[in-house]
Amino acid sequence: MKLLSIGGHFGGGSGDIATVVVLSAVAGAVLCGLALVAYRQRGTRAYLLILLALTALFVRPLIALLSEFAIVSAPTHHLLEHALDTLFVVLVLGAVYYARTVEKRLDEEGL
Repeated sequence: MKLLSIGGHFGGGSGDIATVVVLSAVAGAVLCGLALVAYRQRGTRAYLLILLALTALFVRPLIALLSEFAIVSAPTHHLLEHALDTLFVVLVLGAVYYARTVEKRLDEEGL
């Protein structure tokens, strides 16, 4: 199988980038698993938002792999990766805001 250079991740015949993408997917899966455990223990909305943010981070290398195997086109690949970046940032900011303001207010009100 010839590696595509259109996806921007693979090409030039080097397996280094493919290895990094696969390792990134594995690391993302581990982080998602840990976030799921933390969410199940705490059960707060902030932990749920972090779990979702890490899931978005995990999906990024999967999109790169789908692009490599021509399942996702290069323009769609880039659009999805940028959308996932945006989603990640929004979810992390939402988790921080929720944990610092909403949960703090609920604790003060005794709810």
